[in-house]
Amino acid sequence: MLTERQKRLLRQIPKAENHIHIEGSIPWDLALQLAERNHVELPYKTVEQMGKWAMEMIAGDGLNGFMICDRTFNSVCLHEQDYEDVVLALAKNDAEQNIIYQELHLDYPLNEERGIPIEVVMEGYRSAQKKAKELYGVEIVYIGGLDRTLPSEQCLNFVRQLENYRDMVAGIGMDCEERGHPCIKHLESYREAKRQGFFLTAHAGEDGSDRNIWDALLQLQVDRIDHGCRAAEKPELMQYLAEHDILLAMCPYGNVLGGAAKSFEEHPFRTLLHAGVPVSISTDDPPYCLTMIEELETDMEKMHLTEQEMIRVIRNGFAYGIDGKKYLPMFDAWVKAFYEKPENMEDGR
Repeated sequence: MLTERQKRLLRQIPKAENHIHIEGSIPWDLALQLAERNHVELPYKTVEQMGKWAMEMIAGDGLNGFMICDRTFNSVCLHEQDYEDVVLALAKNDAEQNIIYQELHLDYPLNEERGIPIEVVMEGYRSAQKKAKELYGVEIVYIGGLDRTLPSEQCLNFVRQLENYRDMVAGIGMDCEERGHPCIKHLESYREAKRQGFFLTAHAGEDGSDRNIWDALLQLQVDRIDHGCRAAEKPELMQYLAEHDILLAMCPYGNVLGGAAKSFEEHPFRTLLHAGVPVSISTDDPPYCLTMIEELETDMEKMHLTEQEMIRVIRNGFAYGIDGKKYLPMFDAWVKAFYEKPENMEDGR
């Protein structure tokens, strides 16, 4: 059980998030409002019913279940204002948890398949990016998400389209189910992204093998790995990640929920951390999973992380973020000030 000081620390500490998907993070109450506004029929009419349906889908079909849910809830977004509203709702939730820096994956193909022009989606997100900082003090950094299950030419075309949005999109990532869809399928997309100067990341080693991690590192030449659970099974891979200082942006609760890890006790997070691999914690898809504070509290308690380990992990979110390093002096000063307060000065970090 966490101490009161640990709970204060996790509630109050400035936070960064490196791994969260817009389409999987639409608050369910907002999804219902947008469905009514846009006359879109959803499977259920209440947040409780939607939650039950989503958990059944994920329990029955793992990561594919997540994607079915994402497509369903994202179907309520039709207009520029809808996309702005979604990101601003996330930013408002961020501010309430002291998340000040957040990297959001946006998967335009989920909208493209419904005939939504890219301009509608991106201009909604652009407006939200600006307002999130003005209204809530949250810096939003976008990562263009490639659905690895789609044809390689479609993903390449998306990367080329993003050249028109380099002022608001900083990275390229790859997500969705790994099995049957190796990283190298989208090698040309990553070459094009590298030509444009994007930060590169990829989901690898979540429900696929360590081979996908190696391919992402050596073939796609990524700067970061999302998830990377299978790396803990290969000492030589952990050594490579540690020596090359490559972050694994991990989502422990989502991994347990989606089946990438059997339990928190068996999650590879501690193994990777103790092997010197840089790791950070994110929520992946909060409506299905946990809020950031809940995620940190759960991970700290169930994976038996010390205060100093958790502070290091949270700091990594800034240190290895696309544009997060500028927050490190403020973060370090905040931590120092926290432990100088009389109520936080007892031993036992």
